[in-house]
Amino acid sequence: MTDFAPVQEKLTAIMTAHTDYAKASFEANKEYFEKLVTLKAPDQAVQLTTDHMKSAYETFVAEAKKIGEMYKAFLATAFKPTAL
Repeated sequence: MTDFAPVQEKLTAIMTAHTDYAKASFEANKEYFEKLVTLKAPDQAVQLTTDHMKSAYETFVAEAKKIGEMYKAFLATAFKPTAL
């Protein structure tokens, strides 16, 4: 019988990473909109939006790389040849 515990652990870690990113992204967007509604000058809104978009992009790229590596490790574990 094949032990699926390592495969399940890797899938759980991937799901947790996706969930954590979604929560962090939601919170960052919430903060952005809360700050945006308090601004009075258009130039401040443009600067805030620029900063937020840059941060969101950098976070997305970093998380995509991290989660991509997790999928790579998962696939290596899931499809590793087993001895009979």
